[in-house]
This record gives sequence, C-alpha cells and structure tokens, in this order.
Amino acid sequence: FSPGIRGGLYFMKTGVSKTLWLISGVLLVFAGVLAIVAPSSILLSLTIVFGLAMLISGIISVAVYIFCSKHLYGAGWLLAEGILTALLGLFVLCDQVAMVSVIPYVFGLWTVFSGVIRAVDSLEIKRFGINGWYWMMLVGVAEIVLGFATFIRPVIAIQIIGITMGIVFLLQGAASLFMWWFESRLQMK
Repeated sequence: FSPGIRGGLYFMKTGVSKTLWLISGVLLVFAGVLAIVAPSSILLSLTIVFGLAMLISGIISVAVYIFCSKHLYGAGWLLAEGILTALLGLFVLCDQVAMVSVIPYVFGLWTVFSGVIRAVDSLEIKRFGINGWYWMMLVGVAEIVLGFATFIRPVIAIQIIGITMGIVFLLQGAASLFMWWFESRLQMK
C-alpha cells in the first residue's frame, strides 16, 4: 500500500521516490497510531482517515510508477498494488456504512496481498546484498499472518478491528520507511 519496492526494486537518480516513501510512511504510521489509540471509534469515524490514507498511498504508488517506470524492476506489481490500494480507499470513502460489514474481508485480503509483495521485495533486497533485508521479510510475514487471521475470523476482527488495522498500518508504514532508508543504498550506478 505504500509506494515502493513491492514486486520489484526500483532505483532513481532523484530523491522523488525517497520523499514519497517518507510521506507515505509517516502517513501510514500516523493512521496506525490513531487506530490503536481510538479502536472503538474506528469503524465509522476513522474510515475517512483510513480511506484517505489508502487513496493517497495508492496514488503515490501509481505516480512513482508513472514517473519512474524506466527505472523500475517489476514495475507492474507496483502499479497493480497502487491501483488496488487507491480503489479500496475510494470504496472505503464512498460507502462507510457498508464498509463496516465487509471491512474484515477486504482488509484481510489486501493485507495478505501486501504481505506477499513485501516478502518478495525482501528477497530482491537480499539479492542486492543489502543488510537488513530480513526486516522487510519480517514485516511481510507479519502482514500475511495478520491478514489471514482477519480474513478467517471476521467476527473477532470486527471486535478488534481498530487495533488490528492500527498494527497493519504501522507495518505498512514501517515498510515504506524501510524503503526510504534502503533507497540510497539501492541507487543504480
């Protein structure tokens, strides 16, 4: 859900993507903290915040793809996740009442998808010989587990959705901040 490496490493000679990753990471971490601090009000009142966070992050991913596709490896994955994230963000913003009943399924599926992409990205980082790649793998595995748990037990997920969403947004934010950190080490010569 954050702009970045998911599905393929990319490199840029400018700091544009690094700045976008930082913005996305900070936004997602903010949304995660907000969800954890106010879990009881998450389903209706905070859907706007999360919808906006997802929409903006998806748009940023698509923008990174558009402006940097010549420097992207596996750019299609970045575009696919950006479009999916933006569409889910719009869905959340357009029908907040309906979202309450389907949010565990949509959220769980999206979290598993993002986790798999993070795990693949970590292997790409490892392939380039960069230390710390295992942190991205850890984030990916955590997202996969949390996504399946949310998808499999939707009733429990609804009861703890604020905290669950907060944790996932923190993980997504961490992944964006990892990419912000890793980008200078991944520059193409």
